[in-house]
Amino acid sequence: MTRTVQPVYPQAMVVLASEQLWPNIQGLVHWHEHEGGIEDLCIYYTSDPGRSAEPAERFAKFVRKVFPEITVHLPEKPGGKLPQDVLHQIDLWQRELPDRQWIINATGGLKLMFAGAIRAMDRPNTEVVYGELSGEWFRWRKTDQQDSLQPLSIDPSETDDIPVRFIVQAQSSTAAERQWVSETPTRLPIVDLVKCGIETDWDWKATFQRAGVPCEMPPGFLFEQFVAATLLEMGIRQVDLNAKLAEATGQSVQEIDVIANCHGRILIFDCKLRAESEEGSRVESLGSQIRQAAAIRRDIGGVGAKLIMLRPGRNLRGFGKLAREMGLYVIEPRDTPQFFRLMAQYCEIGRELPPTLASAQALLDEATKNGRCEFFAKSLMVPKVSTPIPGDCVLDLTVPLNDFTKTFHQDWSVYRIGHQFFVYVIVPVGFSQQELRSGLQEKLSQTATLGRLRMSKNGNVVIAEIFPKREVKQLRQFLSQFVGQNLLDSSSS
Repeated sequence: MTRTVQPVYPQAMVVLASEQLWPNIQGLVHWHEHEGGIEDLCIYYTSDPGRSAEPAERFAKFVRKVFPEITVHLPEKPGGKLPQDVLHQIDLWQRELPDRQWIINATGGLKLMFAGAIRAMDRPNTEVVYGELSGEWFRWRKTDQQDSLQPLSIDPSETDDIPVRFIVQAQSSTAAERQWVSETPTRLPIVDLVKCGIETDWDWKATFQRAGVPCEMPPGFLFEQFVAATLLEMGIRQVDLNAKLAEATGQSVQEIDVIANCHGRILIFDCKLRAESEEGSRVESLGSQIRQAAAIRRDIGGVGAKLIMLRPGRNLRGFGKLAREMGLYVIEPRDTPQFFRLMAQYCEIGRELPPTLASAQALLDEATKNGRCEFFAKSLMVPKVSTPIPGDCVLDLTVPLNDFTKTFHQDWSVYRIGHQFFVYVIVPVGFSQQELRSGLQEKLSQTATLGRLRMSKNGNVVIAEIFPKREVKQLRQFLSQFVGQNLLDSSSS
């Protein structure tokens, strides 16, 4: 923690309003909390409504709400974009507020405005500071007719005590005449919930009930509570749940499942348990969800914001690459065995998990060793077998096996009857029976021996018994790497 330094005079700060308010917020918190306090804040803005005027007004409201002891000064009319315009306004403020130590935060605004802010360094009792998007800060001072540029250490966590809804309200361009409202999450018995979730195959209501936690809400809301509680266990103090941007009428125009303020950035968690089959009817398509998520991240979080899409019941396949290219983070079914490690990584809380989350992750690790490949949503790895018609003597597995392969966009499935295992493969066009055998044996040779192949009458499906060389859980682990891929065609890996 930076030691508070008492200045000779009361301090005043000048900021250049721009779309990215984080550097202004961070700089104000640092100088007010750790370098002697700020008595007056002067906000320079231009006539550009979206890039300067509106952000200036939002920042002024933020400061009055969070730091009511600071007097905020705004020019009566917008300033210009040239260096002399900025310097002239700084001169007016310094005449209006004599006997002040001045900090000019030159981070925001245009390059020409930055040039004007830098020139203010020649004035007495004035220093200029600047923050890079990377988090590095520098200060300029005039010493013996020379410019002195020095690095400045500002801990990103200095802003961690500010309620996240206040920061979002200031940052968001869509929040001008609206208000963010949210719920405060509570701590949950994370380890017990993970244990019960594994036992119930992630029936969230049954999981909460078995863990002794009230569970009146739908499963999706319970999952959001679980995610928010995980963040609290990480030591993140400012976490909001079910945040909504509401009109004066109360109508919600934007919703965020879980949002947090941590280490100088906004963390946004978009949580959905729904499966692919529900898209396009109950919810929008995955491509639309990704585009909306990217827009929300830019609007409410600023440059350093992170948005994490949690989709434990939905394989993203090619959409996962699209999401990552758009600057989003993703946790899909194949990532869930590492859930707590990935959450800690995305939140940048350090290499070691807190004890509670380490215990929860150990439960996932143990279940993974025993052959479980997915967590936190009803497993897509278990095909549904339709209830047989009364009196029907034959149980038809064709439909669930075909459904299973279609769900994962792959050409194979493996099923078990008693102690016997079988591989069911949809035959790629142009494959001979010999090519099928050699291709399957090559893929399975590390973990199983291939038995006799039996092909359907129309030649589109082949079934073969396989004999595991090791324990069943190792067979499951081996096969999990091919989920969402074809075993036989040239595109499989």
